[in-house]
Amino acid sequence: MTRFDVTGMSCAACSARVEKAVCAVPGVTGCAVSLLTNSMGVEGTASTQAVIDAV
Repeated sequence: MTRFDVTGMSCAACSARVEKAVCAVPGVTGCAVSLLTNSMGVEGTASTQAVIDAV
């Protein structure tokens, strides 16, 4: 699992939107976003840049 810091999230809807966008990236097999820690864990073979672009 690759961990990313995600800034700018202020509510549960924000984190849900980020998670949905990242899960739609080809090669992503799993994504978990934490609003409390402003972080995200991503599993799969997608490139780091593709994940960042989705966010």
